[in-house]
Amino acid sequence: MRWSLTAVLLYLVPGTLCAQNTPSTDNTLHTASRLVVVPALVQSTTKEVVYSLHANDFLLTDKSVPQKVSLDETDKQPLSLVVLMQTGGAAVREFGKYRGLETMLAEMLGGAPNQVAIVNFDSRPEAASPFTSDIAQWTDAIDHPDPGDSGAAIKDALKFGLNLLAKQPPNHRKVVLLISQPQDSGSTTTAKEIGQITSETNAAIYSITFTPQATRLKGALKEPHGPIRTVTLTPPGTATGQVRVWGFDFSEPLNMVLDAMKTDVAAEVAEVSGGEAMRFGDRNQLDEVLSTMSRHIRNRYMLSFTPSRPDVGFHPIRVSLIQHPDLSVKARSGYWLSNPE
Repeated sequence: MRWSLTAVLLYLVPGTLCAQNTPSTDNTLHTASRLVVVPALVQSTTKEVVYSLHANDFLLTDKSVPQKVSLDETDKQPLSLVVLMQTGGAAVREFGKYRGLETMLAEMLGGAPNQVAIVNFDSRPEAASPFTSDIAQWTDAIDHPDPGDSGAAIKDALKFGLNLLAKQPPNHRKVVLLISQPQDSGSTTTAKEIGQITSETNAAIYSITFTPQATRLKGALKEPHGPIRTVTLTPPGTATGQVRVWGFDFSEPLNMVLDAMKTDVAAEVAEVSGGEAMRFGDRNQLDEVLSTMSRHIRNRYMLSFTPSRPDVGFHPIRVSLIQHPDLSVKARSGYWLSNPE
């Protein structure tokens, strides 16, 4: 008998699961704890990862004011990873591409003391596995998730995952891997809340998205002639009659256009946090994207600084390499500070 992730967790950790479904509402980085961590990826013009730089190679400004930066040794920092898997809405059609996903996640994790928790979500986060260094124990639940409802509450799932990371040791690197459609559907969490919790946890968000519009369109085209419709025809000089005609349901391409106009939440939160956003179409592309992200996560610089002006509110930051104009750097674009309690 195959167990779903939700069923397994309800059996194993009922008390823990109930506690995790009521995360703390304290979602801001307090000025009493002023250390800000900034993950940064450096690449050459050929997109090769560069990992031979030092702290004085980076120029980091906070509200345009240069900051004194330290460079943490990532090989001495265990990784805490939360994988958010959409199982509702259009994600159901993507399940076939997930088979073997645990192998790629295991490569990304790299074994103890690194650890991972798996969260499935549709219109709400369904369950969270205990953090573990052995992802193989969740192989069946990852490769064969149970279908969810019609929702895709990305921001709610992110809030849930970030609160799980907030409980991890402060010396851990904290990463969220989101596998979902690009657009949110059904969340009550705001973008500002996500920004605040990301600041509090110093987490980086990575998103891997499929395109639900294309998936739905492929489904609409599965019938060779489109759906059957019955219409009433009354040609001049003839009796009224009903005939069955084959046609294409044009509501699908219209929905594609409307959906494309919605905000790409998955990419936006990844960029703001200093993570990365990629897309996949088939199983091979998913493997390639996961391999690239695994390499980038392992080889990101972890810059840290104490703000020279701990003003309450949003702090835009910028990271550059003025000594290396031939290199590019990707880093989080800002963080939040709030009044201490």
